[in-house]
Amino acid sequence: MFHFSKLSATPPRPVLRPSNENGPSGVEQPHTSVDSQTKSRRLEVPYIRAIAALAVVQLHSVGETVFNFDANLPFDERWWVGNLYYSALRWATPFFIMLSGSVMLTPGRSEPAGVFLRKRMSRILPPFALWSVVYLFYQYRGNIWDNNLPTWREVFNKVVFEDVYYHLWFIPMIIGMYLLTPTFQIFIRHAKRSDVEYFLVFSFLVTGLQHFIQNLLVVKYIGWMGYIGYYVLGYYLSRYTLRWEKWLYALAIAMIPVTAIGTWLLTRQAGAYNNLVFVYFSPNVVIVSMALFYFLCKVDWQTFAARFPRINSVLLWLAPLSFGIYFVHVLIIDALKNGYLGPRTSYELFFGLPVPPVIGAFLVAIVVAVYASVLIFLLSKVPRLNRWIM
Repeated sequence: MFHFSKLSATPPRPVLRPSNENGPSGVEQPHTSVDSQTKSRRLEVPYIRAIAALAVVQLHSVGETVFNFDANLPFDERWWVGNLYYSALRWATPFFIMLSGSVMLTPGRSEPAGVFLRKRMSRILPPFALWSVVYLFYQYRGNIWDNNLPTWREVFNKVVFEDVYYHLWFIPMIIGMYLLTPTFQIFIRHAKRSDVEYFLVFSFLVTGLQHFIQNLLVVKYIGWMGYIGYYVLGYYLSRYTLRWEKWLYALAIAMIPVTAIGTWLLTRQAGAYNNLVFVYFSPNVVIVSMALFYFLCKVDWQTFAARFPRINSVLLWLAPLSFGIYFVHVLIIDALKNGYLGPRTSYELFFGLPVPPVIGAFLVAIVVAVYASVLIFLLSKVPRLNRWIM
């Protein structure tokens, strides 16, 4: 899901930022040389990882509200809270894909395909296997209690052909990205900026058209491209300077209300939840994801660490826990909602006390993030368990 290196909880040592001057031909060049760029661009990785993990927790803490649209109550507060949170945070999952791409596609990485895949799979498969078992038991807890166990065929189909739990779809997807990485590393190593831009425009155009017009001529035969566009986009945004960044930021800000209003109009027209503009390949989601990721890549994190040392310490502490947080947070959300961890806590209740949904959604996300991070931190201290939980 991310770049799985272990990160220190201490602030990074000062690193000189590369210049963004154009080359002699007037064509914008990458920030700096491969070696220097590889070192300097690592500053943003833990921060983006921690921010994305917190955003995913917030997104899932309020996500169920958007599915419960009542055509008789088109201005229902609960639905609108979910709609607004979703519209503002759809970048969270693409962030993880772009972050992985920005690290894995760095031209300086030169490992044989077998070595690369062995390293990546040894990091991602053990926790995926463990948490899949945990969520299978949790999903079938009622069957187990009633001694009405599912058949092996049912379990096999759930694991192989479906998603064990709704958020675990991400792991098979990122495995696919890793399988493609050795090939795309060759492409990136020899590609000019214009080559990468051609691929990005082509891939997002194809996936977007496939989403809106599924059987369109050639598009229906090359729709397999999926999330590889985000993967390459992460590399592109972390390496190149955009001349039109101000326009990108302005457009991204405009896309948030466009997403919310568009979802409401389509949902009201259908009489049930319509996620057409929430899908990750919708232009509005791509623009917001692109703008915010680029902005965070340009932030001077050394200055941030000096000005906000406590926030900096929390983010750097969360970053190496983020993979485990991703796995466990959904379990904690459901356990809190069902009262398994004390008084019920959700976007409408805060430990049993009624709260406005717009506030409750934020509060429950904080509680989930604290529970998840502390739990993963404690489990990571158990000898030999670390590699199995994150």
